[in-house]
Amino acid sequence: MGKKTMIFLVCLAVLACPAVADAMRNSPPGRWWHMPDVAAALELSQAEKEALDTLYVQNRRNLIDVKNELDKERFELENILEQQNLNEQAAIEQFRKIERQREKLSMERFRYLLEVRKILGRERHLKLVNMAKEFHGKRGPEQNDSFEPR
Repeated sequence: MGKKTMIFLVCLAVLACPAVADAMRNSPPGRWWHMPDVAAALELSQAEKEALDTLYVQNRRNLIDVKNELDKERFELENILEQQNLNEQAAIEQFRKIERQREKLSMERFRYLLEVRKILGRERHLKLVNMAKEFHGKRGPEQNDSFEPR
């Protein structure tokens, strides 16, 4: 596989899901429902907080597993690319494995967002998104670029 093809594939993967990336960027990090101001503004019940806690723990466990698999697949690609004689087919297949793991990671994050949306309902979810946007705006653009939801 040529260098141009590899660059194209990487660019395609990065640009594939801008909507999901934007949704994740506008989500507050961590256990935001434990912040008194946020919980009060969204009028969260104790049952909703408990549901969000359960969801968060489950999601974090899944993310850890998927990230570990992604790291393993990346390591395998590095190993293939460092060999004396390059096996292009093996490199391509390994790259595909990495992309499947990235997709799993994105899907796991997106499922989390969907579940949060179900718990909060439309109106409170929109309020949360707006609160997150305000929070990010106060932090400044240089910090927004590095934000990764947990």
